[in-house]
Amino acid sequence: MVKAKYKNRCLTILFTCFIVTNMFAQLNSTTVGSASDIGNNCFIITPALNNQAGGVWYDNAIDFDNDFTIYFQANFGDQDANGADGMALVFKDNPNAQIGNTGGGMGYQGIGAPLDPISNASLIIEFDTYRNNSPSEGLLADPFYDHIAIQRNGDPFHNNAVANLAGPIQASSTSVDIEDGDTHEVKIQWIASLNMLNVFFDCDFRLSLDNFDIKNVIFSGDDSVFFGFVGSTGGLNNLHQVCFNSITFVDNLNLQDATICENEFVSIDASIPSGVNYMWAPTDGVSNPNIPNPVLMPSVTTTYTVEIRDICGETSFEDVTVNVTPNITPTFDAVSPICSGEALAPLPTTSNNGITGTWAPAIDNTQTTTYTFTPNPGECAFTETLTVTVNPNIIPTFDAVFPICSGDALAPLPTTSNDGFTGTWSPALDNTQTTTYTFTPDAGQGCVINQTLEIIVNPIIAPTFDAVSPICSGEALAPLPTTSNNGITGTWTPALDNTQTTTYTFTPNPGECAFTETLTITVNPNIAPTFDSVSPICSGEALAPLPTTSNNGITGTWTPALDNTQTTTYTFTPGPDECAFTETLTIIVIPNIIPTFDAVTPICFGEALAPLPTTSNNGITGVWSPALDNTQTTTYTFTPDIGQGCVINQTLEIVVITPMLPTFNSFGPICSGDVLEPLPTISNEGITGNWSPAIDNTQTTNYTFTPDPGQCSAPITETITVLEISELSIAVDLVSQPFSGSQTVIANVIGGTGDYIYQLDNGPWVSTNSFSNISGCDIHTIRASEASGCSNIVSETFQVLDYPKFFTPNGDVYNNFWNISCLANQPSSIISIFDRYGKLLKQISPASSGWDGTYNGNLMPSNDYWFQVNYIDNDGLPRVFSSHFSLKR
Repeated sequence: MVKAKYKNRCLTILFTCFIVTNMFAQLNSTTVGSASDIGNNCFIITPALNNQAGGVWYDNAIDFDNDFTIYFQANFGDQDANGADGMALVFKDNPNAQIGNTGGGMGYQGIGAPLDPISNASLIIEFDTYRNNSPSEGLLADPFYDHIAIQRNGDPFHNNAVANLAGPIQASSTSVDIEDGDTHEVKIQWIASLNMLNVFFDCDFRLSLDNFDIKNVIFSGDDSVFFGFVGSTGGLNNLHQVCFNSITFVDNLNLQDATICENEFVSIDASIPSGVNYMWAPTDGVSNPNIPNPVLMPSVTTTYTVEIRDICGETSFEDVTVNVTPNITPTFDAVSPICSGEALAPLPTTSNNGITGTWAPAIDNTQTTTYTFTPNPGECAFTETLTVTVNPNIIPTFDAVFPICSGDALAPLPTTSNDGFTGTWSPALDNTQTTTYTFTPDAGQGCVINQTLEIIVNPIIAPTFDAVSPICSGEALAPLPTTSNNGITGTWTPALDNTQTTTYTFTPNPGECAFTETLTITVNPNIAPTFDSVSPICSGEALAPLPTTSNNGITGTWTPALDNTQTTTYTFTPGPDECAFTETLTIIVIPNIIPTFDAVTPICFGEALAPLPTTSNNGITGVWSPALDNTQTTTYTFTPDIGQGCVINQTLEIVVITPMLPTFNSFGPICSGDVLEPLPTISNEGITGNWSPAIDNTQTTNYTFTPDPGQCSAPITETITVLEISELSIAVDLVSQPFSGSQTVIANVIGGTGDYIYQLDNGPWVSTNSFSNISGCDIHTIRASEASGCSNIVSETFQVLDYPKFFTPNGDVYNNFWNISCLANQPSSIISIFDRYGKLLKQISPASSGWDGTYNGNLMPSNDYWFQVNYIDNDGLPRVFSSHFSLKR
């Protein structure tokens, strides 16, 4: 058997590991055309698509001198009436993948034929699901049922005695159809001693090729024959799929052996597609001996045998060996202790006794650590630990040295630390710059490490300060900073003075490595700004902006904002950088005089308008503009004559009213000769007046309304239309077929204007002349008139033909008989009644009481019944109508 490597192992003896092996190895296959490998030794030969061809071929050699059996499952799709074409198991003299003719040839036709460039001979077991028995599809002598046949050298013709070795026979012993979507069990058996090839389908023996030396007759003594599956579809299609259970001559379909470490277990899956019952032996270390995939945990190397019984009752045996390797303990040399941070060599990945593996955690030379060695997968060994001791380092301690200024004296550093360790310092002392010195311990004092000590030497620097801007005399002066911009602290002298320019001196505090520094603050004297006076103005007169620079050059702003309506005192505030006092300026504003006039009463459009006065009520003289206008409302402006002081313009509006148009409710139209009421002498707006000419009810006339004087209104004209009276006539047409479910009539009116209204029976008046959904046998009436009402009302009666859709002969007083009452006036009409099978049950006259639902005195059941009526239509022509109705009890 081919041995399979185990897939996992145990890390410690406290944990049990698990290994999974494949059931059987995958066949070595080559697919061609539309075929595809879907895994677990299952192959789709063709998908359920038209015009497909596929094949799968195997490189496993067969010697027909030996017995063999091939077990597989076949699925031929689920399309029966429209399914095609089938597939075939082909034996040939080479493993090369190929496909023969498609359609009725099922992908094998021509394989091994004399002109085949690939194969010289072939034996085919065909599973044909389509009957090819016509010139267009091939005259292959196929039977009507889905069948099995054994053919030779790629020839599918069943009437060829040389090519057709056995069959055709119905594939299933129970059904003509194997395109049922189910999986079918197939067994191909070769018995070499009898030269017998047997075919079993769904567990039943179906076909045999007996006493036929396949190896010598077909394959010329070749002991290496190969096999494969081919199939095809054409204008119709089906799924074609095969899955292998087992092949006795293929070694790599056997179960794969496994190797595990002691206390591990492995799951072996021996399931096959057709498997039903499984039995494992021996049962020691087997989790469940009656399932296909138990967990095996033997304590020693053990060979297990599984007995498999398939759906057809066939029994096969497979064995698998689980090799058990005992665990050992890896050994390593101890590692000497180190000081923290000292170099630590990598731990060996192979133990003294040859076990390979890995260490965890990562090497750490800063602390004592226990490392765990985990053997690699495949090593049957326990984990092991190794402790590496890391001694902590001792750091010598020294007192800190205070910072000094550049050039200050510096005492020698001690050669013995505070905790008693001796050593030397480097480099030599330097009192001009900051330096880090290193103490190196003398040898032989244990895990003592170097120590460093920094001595800070500060340079002597000049303190810097921001300049102080000049101030005005008496202005607040902020205290000077006691820390310079570059961090030097100190004090200032003399005390601050905000009344005169002074130079101040900064003296650094003791311990500051710095020089003294001076700072001068300038103090400017204050002055008074001067401005020209502003002449008085009239209220509202334009006022020039006040100057923002004084006569003596002081800039600033004025408050409040300028006001040309009242006398105001304004304050000038110098700008922030001006050393000056505030100043005030008063501007006198004289109030205006407004001329007054009497209001002018509104006038009507075009009415005379008197000239406006040129002297106001309060004695102001002047002129008006624009010129007077008696046609529209206008605002006039009075401009005073000059030289009268602070006098301003005045306005006066004269309203000109637009004449109102009187309105009335509409008049008419009326029909000629109708009574015409007198026209109203007061409009809707209350305007009075009179109409002309006199009213006339015989012809269309224009009437004019003239308003009475003094109402500021204009005349209007109204027209009263007088309509002529029309004389109409009407005709009604039935436009639907008699007895139809929804009958329609159309009314046609002659005469008049063409604008009509219509009424069916006593329904509403409408503007359409077509009426639908009319049923029943009653007399109906359609009326029509002019939409204006100026005409006579014409009418016409009519009747539609209808029949009852059901009747209920149940012995009560309602609906016990069926008849066509609409034809009661045609007693000569004949109504024939039939059952659903066309049997005549009754003939009645429309003038009779009708059919009572019996036949030969027996009650007929609730059902649909048919009738035929011969009658005379409205045109006087004989007609025949047939339909059905329901009898309900």
